[in-house]
Amino acid sequence: MKYSNCFRLIALAVTVYGPSVVAETYRWVDEHGAVHYSDQLPPDQAKHRRSKLNTQGREVEVLEGAKSPEQIERENRLKQLRLEQERILAEQRDRDLSLLRTYRNEEEMNLALQGKLNTLDSLIKITEANKQRQQELLSGHEKRAADIERKGQAIAKNLHDMIETTRRQIASYDGKIKRIEAEKVTISESFAKDIARFKSIKAQHQDLGGHQIRQESLSLADNPGTEGIIISAVACAVGAVCDKAWSLARAYLLDHTSTSLSIDNDKILQTASPRNDRDFAMTVTRIAGKTEDILFLDIRCRPSTVGEELCSSPQIHKIRAGFKPYIEAGLASPAR
Repeated sequence: MKYSNCFRLIALAVTVYGPSVVAETYRWVDEHGAVHYSDQLPPDQAKHRRSKLNTQGREVEVLEGAKSPEQIERENRLKQLRLEQERILAEQRDRDLSLLRTYRNEEEMNLALQGKLNTLDSLIKITEANKQRQQELLSGHEKRAADIERKGQAIAKNLHDMIETTRRQIASYDGKIKRIEAEKVTISESFAKDIARFKSIKAQHQDLGGHQIRQESLSLADNPGTEGIIISAVACAVGAVCDKAWSLARAYLLDHTSTSLSIDNDKILQTASPRNDRDFAMTVTRIAGKTEDILFLDIRCRPSTVGEELCSSPQIHKIRAGFKPYIEAGLASPAR
């Protein structure tokens, strides 16, 4: 007996004969992504993770299938990647909460940005004034040296040292001004990202009907397949190569979702949380290493029977399986 007809027959048996005659009912997903319901578990299906169901079709117990050493190793690897991903997402949640606690609206953020830029502009003016004084000193020193040379005399060592010291001081002021200008650009870019994130959080806040932004509990059911668990992770060399891989990962997510990214920064790419049982969320995190980073894609579904089936479906299996080849092919292609 399989699928929903199984539940009708079980319910009928309970009504006519009493609950004692009803055998245990199992639910599992095979290697092709098909969902099965049966009162008997075929021996060749014992390798799959399965659930025991009551007469209402509710899960009452989960039984893990038999695992090979390779499966255990992949599961441990997947668990570690997810722990790292959760750490990165937790850091993002902390930053989001900090934004909400620090600013009430976008106008306050723009005022804060302008305040920081004004402070740096003041430092630039002070530095330029100091540089101007040094340039005037240098002009005087050089004039004295020129007058001495016109008289055919040798320039004294202390005058020569003062000229060199003043030139170095002017160069240091030039360097300081450049650093402050670069800092202004960095702060402006950082605030631009924070403002965009703040607007996104506020939009989510409104979508939730004014309730506090929350991190939904989502199903993380693994995809069955001919190779078992698929770990959608790609290693890339730190620097330009990984930056290119990150751009490819972004393109992959946008190609497989109908929504915009709810988080789009240098560590996290994430689509919006699923709004129903037929929807799913995709997250790519950049896990930093010493010589290489790991780009890890995970897919999450709603915590329901339908959601778990979706996360175990061939559709999700295909998305997971396609991530690594897509990134590797893109990295192998010559830059245009």
